[in-house]
Amino acid sequence: MSISDRKKRETELLRDRVLESAEEIIATEGVQHVTMRRIASSIEYAPTVLYRLFADKDDLMDHLIARGYGGVRERYEMVMSLDLNPLDKLAAVLTEYCAYALEHPNHYQMWFATGEISWAKGRLKMQHGRLEFEVFQTWLDCVDACREIGMFPGRNQIQVFQVLWSRLHGVISLRLQHSGFPWPPLEQHLDDVLDLAGLARG
Repeated sequence: MSISDRKKRETELLRDRVLESAEEIIATEGVQHVTMRRIASSIEYAPTVLYRLFADKDDLMDHLIARGYGGVRERYEMVMSLDLNPLDKLAAVLTEYCAYALEHPNHYQMWFATGEISWAKGRLKMQHGRLEFEVFQTWLDCVDACREIGMFPGRNQIQVFQVLWSRLHGVISLRLQHSGFPWPPLEQHLDDVLDLAGLARG
């Protein structure tokens, strides 16, 4: 490995360390306590080092949020590439959403601490300051595919989304807050939720 490659690698590792520190501060103290000085102190670096990696706090937060959405988007893309019937594909997307949230609770909490969801012209968007994401649009695509085969009669796509999102948010929040409770395996838990909503998988 050349010197330039090694320096690039070290910079990437330090960037990851800074972002992980910011996540931890958000999880334990709240997003309002995230400052460049606070992060620098937590990793025992001078604040000037952070400004060589990120232009300012807003730039750092943009990287942090984008990293989280990138992770869940990769899972959605994998599911959408599979040859599944519409309901199983929807269920798989919901399962991946929950699994990612439970594996990365800091990202999940940050989505709700810093984001605002909007619905306009058939598009669902999550706004985070200067950034905008449409990861929930995958849910709508799956819901529409289910509606095309006769599911969800009398309900439009946003109504179905609202019900599913509410139920899954409850599953995630309860499992995070009460991890010691004897919950069933995640996929079984979601199957039960879908079954009670009249969406049992085949």
